Amino acid sequence: MIKFDYEKVIENVVTDVTNCYYTEQETLKQIGLVHKTEGAIRYAAGELVEKVLQSIFNSINTFLDNKIISKVGGTDYLTKKIDYKGKTYVNNKIQVDRHVWYKNNRIAFIENKTYLDTCYYDRALADFKKIAQALVQEKIDPKACEFIVFAGQKAGKQNTFLTYEAEFWYETKNLLHSDSGIEPKIFFFLKGIRNSSKPLYKIRHELNTDAIKEFVTLILSILEKQL
Repeated sequence: MIKFDYEKVIENVVTDVTNCYYTEQETLKQIGLVHKTEGAIRYAAGELVEKVLQSIFNSINTFLDNKIISKVGGTDYLTKKIDYKGKTYVNNKIQVDRHVWYKNNRIAFIENKTYLDTCYYDRALADFKKIAQALVQEKIDPKACEFIVFAGQKAGKQNTFLTYEAEFWYETKNLLHSDSGIEPKIFFFLKGIRNSSKPLYKIRHELNTDAIKEFVTLILSILEKQL
């Protein structure tokens, strides 16, 4: 099994993320000055988070012969069948924001959020549960994948996040008929708590390098198992 030089990869990623975030935050700031509508600013902020996430995979890929492929969810649907009242119903549009592949295997499902509050987290976990159910029907172990929310800043109470995590863990435990369920993971790449008077388009917030390092370490550990 090949081992990465974690320190070198992480240093490269932090540099690339810093450059990406500074560039995209400046773009977002200009959009905030020109387009005062909340919708335009919110869309641009979401784009910023997606580009920061993609910059991480691009950076890691410079160390790989076989590249990580980060697909937009809408290009990589999953399907789940439900038998109900003598008929079979099919949901063939199951997805989240990012489906991450390596060597023809899905290794992670990622939901992007500019700010993560408990309501958004609950909805993300509901989508993750559908994905886990679809994978089980395909005879794929959901525990072979990571279920991740990648967000800018926290906008909810930690105890409520943990309550939803515990519920998801318990429900997937029953789904898998296992002694343990799936533990979802959250990474906030910016420091601080969301403050409506200090939005991303006005303030360049400090990067949470510890969270970025933890995220990269997780991805590298997954890759090492498949190299």
